[in-house]
Amino acid sequence: MSPDIRPDTSRTYDLLFRIRERSEPGVSDLPPARTTGAAPDLPGPGPGPDAPPDFLGLCADPEDDRLLLGIGRFGEPFLLMAALSHGAGSSALGLDRGKAGKVKVAEFRRIGGRVLLVLRNKHHLATGDAAAVRAGEESFATSVVWSAPVLRERDGAAVVDATGLALTDFHGIAEDLRAREQGAYEVDPDASFPLAREATTGPGGTRLPALLTLRALPGTSPGAALRDVVPAPRALSVVQQLHLVPLPDPAMRARRYHPASGAYGIGHDDHGAGTRAGTQVKLQPRFRLEPAEGEASVGAPVAVRRPIVFLIDPAVPEPVRGAVVEGGNWWRDAFERAGFRDAFRVEVAPAGPDDHDLGVNSVRWVHRDGRGWSHGQGLTDPRTGEIICGRVRLGSQRVEQITALAEALHAPYGKADESERLAAVEALVLSRMRQLAAHEIGHALGFMHNFASTHHPSPSVMDYPHPRVTVGPDGRPDSAHAYPEGLGPWDHFLVAHAYGRFPGEDEDTALARLRRTAAERGLLYVTDEDARGPEAAHADAVVWVAPVSDAFAALDEALAVRRAALDGFSRAVLPPGRQTGELEERAVLLQLYHRSQLAAVARLVGGVRYGYGLAGEDGAGTVPVGADIQRRALDRLAELLRADQLALPAHVLSVLTPPAIRYERTAEYFDTRAGRVFDPFAAVEATVALVTRELLDPARLNRLGWQHAADPAVPSPGAVVDTLLRAAWRPADPPSGEAPDQAGAAAVQETAGWAVLRAVLGVMGGDVPHATVRAGIGARLRLFAEEWRNGGEAEREAARTISGFLAGQSRAPRLGPEPRVPPGAPI
Repeated sequence: MSPDIRPDTSRTYDLLFRIRERSEPGVSDLPPARTTGAAPDLPGPGPGPDAPPDFLGLCADPEDDRLLLGIGRFGEPFLLMAALSHGAGSSALGLDRGKAGKVKVAEFRRIGGRVLLVLRNKHHLATGDAAAVRAGEESFATSVVWSAPVLRERDGAAVVDATGLALTDFHGIAEDLRAREQGAYEVDPDASFPLAREATTGPGGTRLPALLTLRALPGTSPGAALRDVVPAPRALSVVQQLHLVPLPDPAMRARRYHPASGAYGIGHDDHGAGTRAGTQVKLQPRFRLEPAEGEASVGAPVAVRRPIVFLIDPAVPEPVRGAVVEGGNWWRDAFERAGFRDAFRVEVAPAGPDDHDLGVNSVRWVHRDGRGWSHGQGLTDPRTGEIICGRVRLGSQRVEQITALAEALHAPYGKADESERLAAVEALVLSRMRQLAAHEIGHALGFMHNFASTHHPSPSVMDYPHPRVTVGPDGRPDSAHAYPEGLGPWDHFLVAHAYGRFPGEDEDTALARLRRTAAERGLLYVTDEDARGPEAAHADAVVWVAPVSDAFAALDEALAVRRAALDGFSRAVLPPGRQTGELEERAVLLQLYHRSQLAAVARLVGGVRYGYGLAGEDGAGTVPVGADIQRRALDRLAELLRADQLALPAHVLSVLTPPAIRYERTAEYFDTRAGRVFDPFAAVEATVALVTRELLDPARLNRLGWQHAADPAVPSPGAVVDTLLRAAWRPADPPSGEAPDQAGAAAVQETAGWAVLRAVLGVMGGDVPHATVRAGIGARLRLFAEEWRNGGEAEREAARTISGFLAGQSRAPRLGPEPRVPPGAPI
C-alpha cells in the first residue's frame, strides 16, 4: 500500500466551508429589510434534540400559496438535490418518477437586504493554513443561482419568499431535453406553482415541492420522445422535490477509495495537497453503520444504532413484489459476515409513507414508454462519502421484456403441457426480478458493476446477466437454472471492503488483505468503461453474458438454444389475445439470441487483460490475448456468416404477418424495406451486423495493428477483413456437410457478402483507423478486387465496387444504409 499523506477529508471541507462571520448571533450587520406588507413570524427551532436549531424552517402563510422559508444560519454549507416525484414516463427521456438529480453543495448568504443561494465548488478546494484555504476559495468560481429580498428578520435569522427557489429547474430538465435533442425548453412561470401545503421541514432537511411546466421556446420543435408521452408536447409538466439537507454532524469517518474495491469513487481535487500525493482525493461511498450502545467492539456480529432499511413500493404487483423483497434481502448475509447483526433488511413499505423523505431508502416501481433501464443511486455527503439516502427505480417493463423472451423460448400457448410451460415462464421472470432487485440495491449501497464475474465460482449480482438456458433431453430450451440464487463471493467482498469493521487492526492493512485474498481467489473485477461496447478491449468483461467462463462453450450453448427455440417457433410463442404482428418481435428475440455470447468471443480478437490498482502494489500491465486464441475466435465468428446460421427457417417466415391495423412496428422489430411485410433480407443484414460491428470496430482494428506488429502470429487488420469477406462470399460447407435447407439460401449468402463489404468500406471511409491499418486493409481489398474480376456476376460487381471506392469514386451508397439492430438490452 502507498502511504497516505492526505489531510483528513472531513477537515478538508470544514476548512473550505469555514464561515467568515459577518455578524455575531443576534446582531445584524445591515439595517432591517423594508417590507411591502405584513410578514409572518419567524419559525422556531426544529423539533427534537437532533434538529439543526434555527437552520431552516417553513412559515405558513394563510393568504396564499407562497413558500416562506426561515433561514437561521448563513454561510453554512448544506446539500441541495432536486428529485422528480412525477416524471415524464419515457425511457428515451430518463425523467423518471423518483429520479434524483445531481447533488450540489450550497449555502445561503446575505448581501444588503437580499438572501442569495450560492452553489459552492465541491470538486475543487485547497487545504492548509489560512492563506492556502483563501487561495483555494478565490481560485474557483461559485454560482449564485437565486436571490430574494428579506421579508423580516430577528436575531440574525431571516424570512424570504422561496417560491422562486422552488420553481427553479435544479434537476436540469431543460438541459436533459436539449442533450437528448428533444427541443429547447424553459420553465414557464405562469404555469408553474409551488406546492406549499406539501412542503416539509425537520431534522433531516427541508423539502420544497413544485409543479414545474417547461414550455418549448419559439422556433423549437418537440422531439419524438416528448410527442410519444406528453399530451401537449410543447408543455411538459412534472413535479420537482427540492431538498435542502444539512450535512451530517458529526461527520462520518471517511474510508479511502481503492480502484480495486468495486466501489463508486467520489471525491474532489485538493489543490493544497503536496505534489507527491497529487490533487485527487477519492472516497468510498457507504452508509453509516455504528455499533449500538453497549455492543462489544470485537467478537460476534454487533447490532447497529440504525440499520439500513429499503422500503419496497406497494405498487409492485405480486408475485413480483415478493421476488423483489427476497432478492433485495440477499444482502443481509453479506452484512452478517462483515460483522453486523440485523444491519440490513428490505421490506414492503407500509401504507401511506412519505417516500419522498430523504430519511427513507426507497425502491420505486416506475412505468415508462418503451424498453428502459432500472437504476440505483445514493445521496452522499461529499466530505466523507456517507450515503444519506438510497433510491432505486425498478422499471416495470423488465417484467414485459423477460416475459417476452421466456415465451419465445418455451412457446407455451395452446400446448398440451401449457401450464407446465407457463410455470417455467413465470419462474424465469421471478428469478430475473430477484437478481435485478439485488443489483439495483447494490448500486444504492455504493457498489459498481463487475462485468468479469462470469469467471468467478458464482457470478456477482452486480454483473449484467443473461439467462443460462440449455437444451434439455427433450430437445427443448430448459431455463430451470436461468439465474443463480443469492450473492456471489464478489458481493461478499464488496460489503466487507465498504462496511467491514477491523477493531484493533490498521484499516488500510485490513483492506489490503481483503483485496489480496479476492485476487488470489480469482475474483476478477472490470467495470463499465472497460466492458461496454464494441470498442471495449478487456477480454474477460462483456455485458449480458451467461455465467459460463469459456466464451466458446457459451456461444455454442447459446446457438444450440437458438436453434431449438426457432425449431419450435409458432403462434404458441404469443398469448392468444395479442395481435399476430407481434410474432415478428418474438422472432427477433430468437434470431439475435446469441448476440452477447458472440460479443464475448469477439472480445478475444485484439483483446487484452489488465487490472485496477496503485503504483505501489504488485501487478502486471496490459497483456494481449494469445495469438492462437485470437485466431480461433476469428475463425469461429466467421462461421456465423454462413447462410445456415443467418436465415430464419421457412416455417418461421410462414407464420409472420405485418402489424395489424392500429398497430405499428416498434424499435423491437427488424426494419423492413419490403413495404409492410417482413423483410428477410433486413433480418440477415442485422444478424451479419452482430459480427461486423464487433470485429470491424476501428478501435479493435487499431489494437490489432499494433499487436500484429509486435507479434506477427496475431491476425492483422487485413487478415480480419480477408477472413470475413471470404467467409461471407465463399463460405465453407457446414460442419455436417449438408446443404442448408433455409428458404433462399443462395440469396441469404449473397446478402451476407454485400453486408460485410459495406461494413468494411464503412470502416475505410471513417477517420478512426490509423494510416497503417487503413493501408493494410486497402491492400487486401485490392487483392479481392483482382481475384473477383473473373468470378460470378455478384463477385464481379463487388470487384467494381471495391475498385471504385479505392479510386475515390465511392459506390458504397449503392449498398444501402447500415442496418439497424433492434435493442437487446436491458434484459
